[in-house]
Amino acid sequence: MPSFTALLSLAALATTVLGHGHVRRIVANGVTYPGYERWSNADQSNTVSWQFSTEDEGPISVASLNSPDIICSQNAVNAPASIPIAAGSQLQVVRFNTIGGYEHPGPEIHYLASCGDAGCSQVDKHGLQFFKFYESGLVQGGVADSPQWNSQKWATTEVHKSVQPEGDGFVDTYTVTIPQNIRPGSYVLRHEVLGLHKAHEGQAEFYPQCINLEISGSGNELPQGIPATELYHSSDPGVAINIWGDLQYYQIPGPAVAGFSAKRGLGSKRHARDIQH
Repeated sequence: MPSFTALLSLAALATTVLGHGHVRRIVANGVTYPGYERWSNADQSNTVSWQFSTEDEGPISVASLNSPDIICSQNAVNAPASIPIAAGSQLQVVRFNTIGGYEHPGPEIHYLASCGDAGCSQVDKHGLQFFKFYESGLVQGGVADSPQWNSQKWATTEVHKSVQPEGDGFVDTYTVTIPQNIRPGSYVLRHEVLGLHKAHEGQAEFYPQCINLEISGSGNELPQGIPATELYHSSDPGVAINIWGDLQYYQIPGPAVAGFSAKRGLGSKRHARDIQH
């Protein structure tokens, strides 16, 4: 087993490796929808992910957990277009980064917020009420073994094992299932990964990105949500943590996953919290 000093050396190395990125595209029902590209000169009037202003596509810091930047990333502006998708369907969120190596171990979390009558291209982000419908965190407890992550496994590191080269960088693909019984309407999907590589220094890294959806279906459920600025606190056990050791338990930050009643004859579709004991 690596010594504690060796593990801290790995942690120090992780602080020098960047994995900043953004949602490049979303695939739903075989159709590809473009995400916002920070550095593109192309027409972006049909993008479905919200604009942001971070120069290096970097994280939202712990110091900004109660600021508007945590909602949909720094200085986020509504996306002009939306993805039509049926409740119960899957979509693939494709994130791009320029490094390829993955030093952002941590959870993957998904939220939804209704845009109401305003529609998601016009809704005021400060009024969005988010409920969590999926989360995955510590997939397998063990000793931190960067960069392989074969002992201590995380939702993000497991996804990254299927990384694909693309252009001048790499892409990871996250699969999302829209709740089957959700009420039809316009929603913001808040896709988020959380990097815990520097959490032992009080520097957990939040990477939220928002995507506009137009959900169809016959459901009638809309769980109660809360503002994104109230989702997390710096003292949360899943934020203030040192992963560089033999970690056997992790509490994913934020509210509990919302419960949805089962459709007749289909059984429960509720997602359990992915926490290892």
